[in-house]
Amino acid sequence: MPGIALDVRADVLSVRTPSLIWIGHPVTVLAVVLLPLNDHLFKVWWPGPVSGKLSDVAGLIVVPPLLDLLIRRPLVSIALTGAAFTLVKTTAGGAALATYAWSALWGPAQVVADPTDLLALPALAVAWWARGRAYPGAVRRARAVIVIPFAVLAVAATHSVPVMLPDSAYAVGTHDGAIVVAVSGGEESRPTKTVFASGDGGWSWAASGSPPPPAVQTSACVPGEPTHCYRIVPGLLKVEQSAGGLWTTAWEVSPGDQDRLVRRYEPLFPKYAGKVASLGIAVQAVPGGHTVVVANGVDGIALRSADGGWHRLGWAGTAGFAAAKAVTLNAPGRYHRLVPGIALLAALAAALAALCCAAVRSALPLAALTMLAGGYCCLAGLNTPIFFDPQAVAIGLLLLAAGLPWAVTIAVRVRIRLLASGIALVAGCAEYYAVMTPYRLWRSALIGHYHLATGLAVLLGGVTAAAGVLAVLRYGVRHAAGAKDLRTGGRGGSGDGRPR
Repeated sequence: MPGIALDVRADVLSVRTPSLIWIGHPVTVLAVVLLPLNDHLFKVWWPGPVSGKLSDVAGLIVVPPLLDLLIRRPLVSIALTGAAFTLVKTTAGGAALATYAWSALWGPAQVVADPTDLLALPALAVAWWARGRAYPGAVRRARAVIVIPFAVLAVAATHSVPVMLPDSAYAVGTHDGAIVVAVSGGEESRPTKTVFASGDGGWSWAASGSPPPPAVQTSACVPGEPTHCYRIVPGLLKVEQSAGGLWTTAWEVSPGDQDRLVRRYEPLFPKYAGKVASLGIAVQAVPGGHTVVVANGVDGIALRSADGGWHRLGWAGTAGFAAAKAVTLNAPGRYHRLVPGIALLAALAAALAALCCAAVRSALPLAALTMLAGGYCCLAGLNTPIFFDPQAVAIGLLLLAAGLPWAVTIAVRVRIRLLASGIALVAGCAEYYAVMTPYRLWRSALIGHYHLATGLAVLLGGVTAAAGVLAVLRYGVRHAAGAKDLRTGGRGGSGDGRPR
């Protein structure tokens, strides 16, 4: 019996022997050990390009044999790893997708696109070499089995980097003849404050380590002119100036455009959203007049040049701020990513409500509620800071899978009129567009505020659903046969729609 057991274990292990041996190669084992050491020690002790690329090199060696455990095609594993790595490191969409995926599996994380990381791609050749130089052996096979869980954890750990806070300009001041702006950002666990300085009136900026972050001030006066002052309006992108003792608007972004900007800067994790509002202001005298700089949170800064013109400057990374980086106010708005899903759920509810009115005294309402509960669970599972909540989505899909055949069976059994089914279908389609149309009008700037679009969507959706129900009650229910026909669904039978 022990011999048979050993043979069985050997047969099971031999199914994926090539992949196990590949993982057990000394080069792969070294890369597995290097991943956590580099991410948790080397990057802290010796930060720089070498330690930054070392994790990419090690990861490109470890991932192909892990992937080969699933697909058992070494060359395909190498190719898929290289293609995915290139996509993530060269496109914002690829980096965002990787962020969602790793956040779903291992908690909040952020993957940043960096084309210079492609310098690590030759490591794939090392991985292929390790695969070709691997020879079967009991010791190596055992070592591979031990290394696998550490390899998975190491690859996951290297991508679960801290969440980055959005860069936000929160204060403005002057120092040694220069305008300085304080910007907050950095890792969520270790937020940083950076000071950018400009010596040419606010047109060009550079990081400066000498001046401390300026204090937040909400008003400032022109040097030498105590009656000529500027102030910000809390909560708005707006600046007022004093003129003869009265305050008038000097610059502003309309509340509607500000609302659209808020949606443009909506982060992956809502709890880390930055403010899109004027937070601080400073005035500096320059030849020919004066300049005004306003800190506008994640939208960057607003600059009044000496000639009196106002300009928005967006965040430009290490270059500070630049007019070319400002988000244009006429860009299409971005409604919440779940709005189309909510519209589909509303359409399903409207169609099912109309059908329930045509299937009186049946269990169709219960089947409809089951389907709606499933749709709601799916939406709730998608509305998370990470990619999705697998448990909620799984429950939702199970409820939908149970409710749909149940509803179809009841509809066939009670013999719902074809006209009623047609009305329900039209009501569902109309409901979807009734909910989506206000958001699309807001996206095109035809509706001024996002909350107004939401209110109109609720109103139009309710009216459309009610119209579908009334249409079925008026035209889709069998009246000619009298009350008995209503109870039996048009044929002799019991009140619950089942044949006798």
